[in-house]
Amino acid sequence: MHSTLPVRAAVAPATLPRPHPLAARVARQVRARFVAAYLTIDPRSLAAGRISLASVLLLDLIKRWVQIGSWYTNDGLVPNHTQLWRPPFAHVITPFNMLSYTYEATIGFAICAVVYAALLFGVRTRLAQVASLACVLSLHGRLLIFDNGGDVVLGLLAIWTVFLPTGRRFSVDALVARGAPRPRVVSLGVLALTCQLAFIYFFNAVHKNGATWREGTAVHYVLHLDRLATPLALWLRARMTPGLSRVMSWSALGVEWSLPWLLVCPFATRYTRRIAIAFVIMLHAGFGLFMNLGNFVPAMIAYTPNFLHGDDWDALERWWRRGAARVRWSRGFVARADALVFRARRWFSLGRTIRRAPPGLAISAVLRRVPVLREATCALFIFVAANQLLDENWMAHSVWDHHNAPPVAAAVTYLNLFQGWSMFAPDVSKTDLNIAVDAVTADGRHVDPWNEWANPKYPMPGASIPPGMGPSWLFYQYVTRLPWYPQYNQAFLEWVQRYPERTGRKEDAIVSFKVYKVEDDSPEPGKTEPTNPRATLLIEYPSH
Repeated sequence: MHSTLPVRAAVAPATLPRPHPLAARVARQVRARFVAAYLTIDPRSLAAGRISLASVLLLDLIKRWVQIGSWYTNDGLVPNHTQLWRPPFAHVITPFNMLSYTYEATIGFAICAVVYAALLFGVRTRLAQVASLACVLSLHGRLLIFDNGGDVVLGLLAIWTVFLPTGRRFSVDALVARGAPRPRVVSLGVLALTCQLAFIYFFNAVHKNGATWREGTAVHYVLHLDRLATPLALWLRARMTPGLSRVMSWSALGVEWSLPWLLVCPFATRYTRRIAIAFVIMLHAGFGLFMNLGNFVPAMIAYTPNFLHGDDWDALERWWRRGAARVRWSRGFVARADALVFRARRWFSLGRTIRRAPPGLAISAVLRRVPVLREATCALFIFVAANQLLDENWMAHSVWDHHNAPPVAAAVTYLNLFQGWSMFAPDVSKTDLNIAVDAVTADGRHVDPWNEWANPKYPMPGASIPPGMGPSWLFYQYVTRLPWYPQYNQAFLEWVQRYPERTGRKEDAIVSFKVYKVEDDSPEPGKTEPTNPRATLLIEYPSH
């Protein structure tokens, strides 16, 4: 007996609707445009950006090194026990908090110098990038409460470039590799770098909605901030007219408004980025001529090489090849560099032949996943920075009243991913500020240990603020924080009492002193002299 099974009718598999050819072509073009505009960068631009970043890091290190006793030792203004006992931030990790003496801090600075030099020349560039980021976070973390915008943007530049291969060109690594570098780099790090610079200018511009910017008096008041004014600012403010102030104020604001759109424009990026680079350099060169802003000016300019278009590099190379002398020089330089690399290899090998064993299967599997892990980590950093951008900028709160969750807030502080951009906003301050110390020595003289150290040209300002003090940005930041952070009063008191140790004279022993917060109001447009000088007692020794 045979059983018969029912025969099933063949059913055609369900077919998905095919996308319209025009829509598919548009989608491909949009994707290609997005990748080209926001995710792609020339390796030569990355290399130039690496050199710029390392140069500014070394400049920052030197500026701090000459003041190492004031800021990184227990004999200075911010001893480590004060930082650990009353930390201004809850989530900061820095090895410099473990260093108490000058020689200890000097060793730390020397390590940072070696790391920054390795980044500058592109020696083990990947490792140097990570180590440089750790160094800058450690150096700045020790004085995080006194950081200014320049310190923040410098740290952010180190963060976003750590995800990019900056050593493929113009580096010792590139000489050793001897391979043809890939013509372009595609990474989320490029998007982060572009958006970071664009948001800095966008929020700085959108927050400048006060009367001084609307009326065009902002530059007038900036020039009369003696704690920031340079000698050129003193010269210009004596000749400043209301009309010139309006032109300069509105021009600066117009440049800040234009830069975000020039940076993120997806069309004609070769030309928009060129204009953006020129605007950034002109804007910050102007800032640097008239204001002492610490790292802010060189750090912002250090972003610009990363936005050079590949066509610009090609044009530069064609121009270089047209000069026979330049070609001979470059060939001779490459030959000498090759010889130096060969000698270094022989010296480090100590006469032995070094054979690099191929990685095992497990290590090879990990190495294949490194690019994916790197991009995932970059995406996580972008998420944290975006949350901080919404949390820290008050104009963003008018759109979405966002506040960071505790883990995100901790990550922001650990990584210095601060995103509050409101320089001279919403208005330029019309009040100038300084600290004055009236100290009596053992032989009856009145001295001012603070201003002798921070503003040596004006050792005894008394109850007035001298024109163009021009202190280091760390001293300036310290003045703006001390009146509102009383946990540093005891350290300041002890620092003043160590005055004879700094001068080397026993007769300079301090028997009593008073510390004042000194203020005055900047003159109105058309006038030149400050008004309403006043002094507020902050610290008194012996206390009464």
